Amino acid sequence: MYKANALRVLTKIIDDLYVQSLEKYLKQALIDKSNHVVSAALVSMINLYKKGGHSTEIVKKSVNEIQDKLLNSGDGNL
Repeated sequence: MYKANALRVLTKIIDDLYVQSLEKYLKQALIDKSNHVVSAALVSMINLYKKGGHSTEIVKKSVNEIQDKLLNSGDGNL
């Protein structure tokens, strides 16, 4: 639960200069066992996209990976 909350808060307060370093943690959260953490990662990516700037590019790269994972999983879960 702490990981999910930390992701949501971090994406709201992070500066555009540090978004690149956050990308690795968001990708790890997308494949987490907990649905709560995966959901928080998706919400965090939406918030980053709304920020604009370099954050938008990070989210656009991750969208393709999310789509691939959804299409390749048999049950539709990440």
